[in-house]
Amino acid sequence: MSILVVEDNPISSKILDINLQENGYEVVIANDAFEALTILETKKDISLIITDIMMPKMDGLQFILKIKQDQRFKKLPFIIASAMSNKKIVKKAIEMGCKHFIVKPVQSTQLIKLVKEILPNQRLILRDKHQTAAEMGLNIASYQKIANMFAQYLSKEIETLETELNEGKFKNLSIDLNQLRESATTLKTERLLDVLERVRKHLGNEDGRQLWNADKDYKVLLDEMKLLRKVLQLSLSDS
Repeated sequence: MSILVVEDNPISSKILDINLQENGYEVVIANDAFEALTILETKKDISLIITDIMMPKMDGLQFILKIKQDQRFKKLPFIIASAMSNKKIVKKAIEMGCKHFIVKPVQSTQLIKLVKEILPNQRLILRDKHQTAAEMGLNIASYQKIANMFAQYLSKEIETLETELNEGKFKNLSIDLNQLRESATTLKTERLLDVLERVRKHLGNEDGRQLWNADKDYKVLLDEMKLLRKVLQLSLSDS
């Protein structure tokens, strides 16, 4: 599941992107409301929208109204992130069904707390490194070394899996799923573990339909591994 950030200011957009990714959330960025509407049509796993108010072409309130009028998306939760604190705008947003607001410049602690309240059961790409390090009995420096080892391991497995899938090889792949699962469990990479469980269910099944599903699952696995590597690298660069 992904969080859609609708923000025309590149700095504000980047701040939201980094804060969310560092806390294990997948993020999709739209530079304006029209781009956001296009993304909603093509990407079906958006679970939350964070939007600015003052934007060109279509402002945040117009965007929210358009979403709320669409039966497919009307139940999507919103967070309004804006430098504006005008009471009339806040009242209008509440009338549209939006009750979550944060004022720019966005404070990471406030943002993540609010996201967790809205999405309490969201499966994370990577859990908070401080929490995971404490559970492993490691200090942050030691955790970073382990995370770096895992990122390097992922890079090798990504290269191998990508090559074999491009060659049309979907059985007897070289990737070591057991080792990958053990490492993913240690570092609390919840979404990767979910995908690995889906792949496991298809292993050894000779039914053609099941093998076709396994083919799709391996491609999802590759995408999830790439996303996890990106988040790990972002976390490491913040050390």
